Amino acid sequence: MGDPGPAASEVYVADLEPRPGGRVRHWARVAGAFVAELAWGLLPGPTVHDVVVRRRDDRSEVLRVPADEPGVPVRMLQAVRDELGSVGPEEFLARWSVRTP
Repeated sequence: MGDPGPAASEVYVADLEPRPGGRVRHWARVAGAFVAELAWGLLPGPTVHDVVVRRRDDRSEVLRVPADEPGVPVRMLQAVRDELGSVGPEEFLARWSVRTP
């Protein structure tokens, strides 16, 4: 059998990053999340972070997935990292429907 090649984790890295929009918008989201939490979860909290996958070599963004529910960002990040470690780069991109140039 042929060499399976590198794992996607050797090519890509996943992290939580603040949503786009600048510092003021980020802090407005954080404040909104705090207020929503004070309202006993009756209001949906705003998305504060996205799971972002970047190339290791040039740090270019490959995938950005909003994590819309409380507690989801950390679980989603772990799921993406687990997948990066278990499949090749091409399969990872295909599973997430990322178009390559």
